[in-house]
Amino acid sequence: MAKTDNFQTRQPASPTATSSTASMGTSQRESPLLILKVGTSSLMLSDETGFRVNLANLARLVDTIGSLRRDGYQVVLVSSGAVGMGCIKLNLTKRPTSIRTKQAVAAAGQSHLIRIYEDLFGALNLQVAQLLLNQSDFLDQEHWSSIKSTINECLALGVVPIINENDSTNTAEMRFGDNDNLAALTAVQLEADALFLCTDVDFLYTANPRSDPNAKALRIVDEPWALQVDTADEGSGMGTGGMATKILAARTASTAGVPCGLINGQ
Repeated sequence: MAKTDNFQTRQPASPTATSSTASMGTSQRESPLLILKVGTSSLMLSDETGFRVNLANLARLVDTIGSLRRDGYQVVLVSSGAVGMGCIKLNLTKRPTSIRTKQAVAAAGQSHLIRIYEDLFGALNLQVAQLLLNQSDFLDQEHWSSIKSTINECLALGVVPIINENDSTNTAEMRFGDNDNLAALTAVQLEADALFLCTDVDFLYTANPRSDPNAKALRIVDEPWALQVDTADEGSGMGTGGMATKILAARTASTAGVPCGLINGQ
């Protein structure tokens, strides 16, 4: 994993609920809490022959989390990859396009994904827990309170919670659409100390650097809610998000007082 200071948002300058939200999360924990989101493009490789696991990247991700844990941080991992892993498990060379097929492939792939995580984290003597969520989990206060308690108990037990959207059962109305949004909502609701989103570039740019040679890197963004960059070009095509969803997630988190950073997950 690359350095975590490639792009950062600052907390809003307004001293309203921002400071109190951040401090409340810190005061309730002995260790700082980080939310780390990794997408399919960081977990998998794809070519004309189909999909395969990017094992080197996965190992670096797990080793990074292990290092953070040893340094005294608590980490919640928000991980995509169920559909991609399902494609590998079912020998599919292309991502399915129909909703029903995607749900079935995700159901097959989620167990494969968590098994890989269990094996890699187990090599570091770390245990993981799986939580599959949808939007309704955030809309019902009592339901979210139960989920939050489960996550906090996992952290107290030294377990790394791994969160993903429940792709196999979610309806179109209840889908997050991408895990960047899920990670931002999780960071806000858990009152995390920081949110980091993995991507496949070194910085946030004013335009796609692969197609625009005049694109300029933005290392620090003070007001992500006012940010205007060109995100029209498609991403890797392996996942459902892109830079546009990461900017939206950064706005959601930073407005609530949670700093957000982008890191190159390749």
